[in-house]
Amino acid sequence: MNALWAAVSTNARPRTALHLPSEGRSVPVTRLLADAERTATLIAGQRRVGILMANGEPWLRGLLACFRTGAAAVPVALPVAFGGGEGYQRHLRRVVEDAGLTALLVDEQSARLLSRLAAPPGARLVDITRVPDPAGPAETADENSVDENPADEFAVIQYTSGSTSAPKGVALTADNVLAGLAAIDGGLGLTDADEIGIWSPLFHDMSLFGTLAHLARGCSVHLWRTTDFIRDTRGWLAAAAASGATVLPMPNFAYQRLVDTVEADGVPDGLDLSGWRLACNGSEPVQWSTLEAFNRVFGPCGFRPEAMLPSYGMAEATLVISLAALAERPWHLSVDRFALAPGDRAVHVTPGAACARQVVSCGTAAPGIAVRVDAPAPGRVGEIQVRGAAVMGGYLGLPAERQPFTADGWLRTGDLGFEAEDELFVVGRLKDMAVIRGQNYYAEDVEQIARRVQGFDVRVCAALQAGDGDVEHIAVLVETPLAGAAATVLVNAVEAAIAAELGPAVASVHPVPVRSIPRTSSGKVRRHAARALYRSTAEATGKP
Repeated sequence: MNALWAAVSTNARPRTALHLPSEGRSVPVTRLLADAERTATLIAGQRRVGILMANGEPWLRGLLACFRTGAAAVPVALPVAFGGGEGYQRHLRRVVEDAGLTALLVDEQSARLLSRLAAPPGARLVDITRVPDPAGPAETADENSVDENPADEFAVIQYTSGSTSAPKGVALTADNVLAGLAAIDGGLGLTDADEIGIWSPLFHDMSLFGTLAHLARGCSVHLWRTTDFIRDTRGWLAAAAASGATVLPMPNFAYQRLVDTVEADGVPDGLDLSGWRLACNGSEPVQWSTLEAFNRVFGPCGFRPEAMLPSYGMAEATLVISLAALAERPWHLSVDRFALAPGDRAVHVTPGAACARQVVSCGTAAPGIAVRVDAPAPGRVGEIQVRGAAVMGGYLGLPAERQPFTADGWLRTGDLGFEAEDELFVVGRLKDMAVIRGQNYYAEDVEQIARRVQGFDVRVCAALQAGDGDVEHIAVLVETPLAGAAATVLVNAVEAAIAAELGPAVASVHPVPVRSIPRTSSGKVRRHAARALYRSTAEATGKP
């Protein structure tokens, strides 16, 4: 029997449930497992199976069905991040071909979506909206038949977000995943009383492995649709606070969105966040300004500052790599933003200095994970490298010379950071650092300045290095509904803010339509893919 199936089924208790607030119902995990066995009969003999659905009971049931048969589960992103049907069709076709999918699990909603697109060739669509008859626990004969199916060497093939390159298949064995779940369990200090609250897409590694870690521990899961959070953030907050969920993992932008929403529309009546044991903050750079604002706004509602848990991770390590100390307040360093290139020594400066950048500690390595910074000496900036049982053996199908490993077997993350007081500080991605007139600038840094501009709603922007002959600068694309004179006012305000912090003539700002900047399946800006948008905008306006 598949080890991941055993990990969930062995620890399922009568009280453990999958709560579906969007549908107003709950499903005991014991029933979910029994229904997954029935669903497994629909994919008997399949080696690799895609899962293409929004958050819901069918998604998790389909995942468990894959575990039951030994098929590799391949989560597939929904089209919201791909800027149109054609882009999504290309992505879907690539995943189907790259992973060698023979079946694609869908529900009624995603089946309707695919009916409007050209279905990818080679993968049979399997609608699992409803549990196959007969309902209830599987018979012994069915259990034996699914065990006879040929198992894939991988348990999960998780496609990367593609924020700096084309998405690649992170090929994870059952041992990788089990080690990753143990790292999450130990790192978060999970107890039988914990319950996880999830709204971000299950095809994203933070939601997928966070949910599995809780199921393997025998904890209940509260699963919202992603649209519940996006469309009614304030309503979601009230529901999450009342749900009993104790562990809430979200990317930094979501915590900022909660702050912005409540400041605009008011705190929900009776909001009580004292039950949030852990507010896990990861998946993207953690911003100190967001942590301060969250404490200020939600402290009166019972939120404890030590509940915020900055972390660093990636799908290639089955999620968690490092995380802050439990039950301690997050902390940060104020460093010179212009001394964070590879090999630089991180220089401490006063928080109010013009060159100051606030960098949040992501703590120490998670259980079973080893972390090192490839730098000339401690305290200097270098690439973050990791190894451990949870780290993948490689990307699917890539030859050895293209795999991201050092000669001595460490995974090269492509992220830059430094260590101070034995803790890890992440400063940006190696590919997203621009060099202008000999000075180093990080895209995340420039984007954060743009978002802080008062009087404008700058939520989505992309900073990238651009050139005009021999003159290099940073182009900043800003999504906005404004046009004409109003857009010019926005441009001037953002350029002035960047110049005030980084110096004159560093950046040019370009307003672009809402939802035009390419994003990954997890919502991160695809800066390199945004270059085509920058070129077309610059050509149309004549502004470099």
